[in-house]
Amino acid sequence: IFFRLFFLDLLMNRQQRRREEREQQKKGQNHNHDDHSHDIPQGRKGKQLPVTILTGYLGAGKTTLLNYLLREQKDKKLAVIENEIGEVSIDDALVEQKETETAEELVVLNNGCICCTVRKDLVTTLTKIGEKFRAGHHLDGVLIELTGMADPAPVVQTFFMNDEVRQTFCVDNVVALVDAKHAIEKLDESTGNPEEKGTACAQIAFSSTVLLNKIDLADEATISNIESRIKSLNSTAEVIKCQNAKVPVEKLFNIGAFDLTKVLKEAAPFHGFKGTEEEFGSTWMTPKMDRSVSNVGVRCEGALNMFLFQEFLHNLVGTEEKAGDFLRIKALLHIGGSNQKFVLQGIHMLKNQAFTAPWPKNGPRENRIIFIGRGMQQRRQELTDGFKACIAKPLRFPINAEVQAKTGQGPDGYENGLVIAHWDECNAYRIALLRGTHVHAPHDDDCFIRKAP
Repeated sequence: IFFRLFFLDLLMNRQQRRREEREQQKKGQNHNHDDHSHDIPQGRKGKQLPVTILTGYLGAGKTTLLNYLLREQKDKKLAVIENEIGEVSIDDALVEQKETETAEELVVLNNGCICCTVRKDLVTTLTKIGEKFRAGHHLDGVLIELTGMADPAPVVQTFFMNDEVRQTFCVDNVVALVDAKHAIEKLDESTGNPEEKGTACAQIAFSSTVLLNKIDLADEATISNIESRIKSLNSTAEVIKCQNAKVPVEKLFNIGAFDLTKVLKEAAPFHGFKGTEEEFGSTWMTPKMDRSVSNVGVRCEGALNMFLFQEFLHNLVGTEEKAGDFLRIKALLHIGGSNQKFVLQGIHMLKNQAFTAPWPKNGPRENRIIFIGRGMQQRRQELTDGFKACIAKPLRFPINAEVQAKTGQGPDGYENGLVIAHWDECNAYRIALLRGTHVHAPHDDDCFIRKAP
């Protein structure tokens, strides 16, 4: 599990800010953080930084929301803390940064989840942010993205348990994302076995805002049913329906939505917490974790054959029965024939995959993939070997070699031709047939291409 911190300058680049500050100093004006036009909700101390926590089950759209918020935020500088589940880090590569944004500091902690095993590391990170803020570092708030397996309750407790953190930060909003496509299934699992699979319900119960995401993938009756289920878990949270995690920023930031008294009342039946607010700030709650979920991560170099990779995916999640155990598949890949990164986001049978940003010209092109679900550890060897088998091997036929391509026409379905390109449009070969047309061979195998007699 990886834990990441970015300081993102979303208002202007550093040089522009320094120029403006120098101009202000010449005019005798002192830059003061409290001079910003945004209002501070009642009940918050003027020197406290507002904190927005993003939670939600695997695949609900948290990283999509994070990217959207970072693009839409035009007037705030935020510290972003990212907690990622898994043996291999993927999400850090999926968080977009525009050219004008500057990553001033990066902290990587890879020894646990912030809702349980690395709470001290979260406190340490927040303390460092607080020290910079009190020293005059310009900052408007903190945005925390939790792993899909995390219960937000112990994370929220961090802001009440530690005196220094409590003085510097204020929990402004806990935003739970819910995937409309799979919500009923996940909530049924969670309510049916809260001790072993209670995460999905716990995330909703401890939130102050719920984003019902991906509503385009569900019908109206299903959406209405999901809303009723959400309200049965948390009657006070605002439910906002959305697609692609797009929500007006003003509904999520700096709104004072989190009310501990209300949240404890709503979450008490599910979490079993019957204490007071004072006890919430002195006794750690036991997180509701889905203990049936494990993960397998693979990292390796070498260009992948796209055809073999898609075939590998189909064999894993090509049917509902097969895909049931795969809660999440995420990958950042180097595909043969392309200089762009290939990103995969999978939830059960659903796959969102596309080429994105170019690889660095002189940097390594490392493949990273992670499988999250039930029974993953038992399938470690199968998943590792299957993925690495997709790495492209040296091609047998050079350019201008006489070959036969499988076209379904001619004797035995093969036609004679010449190899004219390697790794063309992510296919192993481009072949010019003697009859004048071109075809691709996606894989260097006799079922697609063979030596001419």
